[in-house]
Amino acid sequence: MSVIERLDQRLRNMSTMLTRFGIDPVEFAKQDYCNQFVASIRNCQFCPHGDRCSEWLAAADDKIREIPSFCPNKSKFERIRATAAFS
Repeated sequence: MSVIERLDQRLRNMSTMLTRFGIDPVEFAKQDYCNQFVASIRNCQFCPHGDRCSEWLAAADDKIREIPSFCPNKSKFERIRATAAFS
């Protein structure tokens, strides 16, 4: 998989994960959360579980209650969702 294909896969995974977890990716990318958003992209890009994540998302419900433990952004996404902007 090329670097661009990998980045595309990871960004699709992250967007799907956020949406299904109840976080609007557009709101997350706004200025108040920008640094966390960029860090999340970086974590996702270098995560060794890209294929596992794609498979997990393919089998998961449209709404997920919990981020899988293998996700390097698990605690970050849980904190972000807990904020008023995403409640």
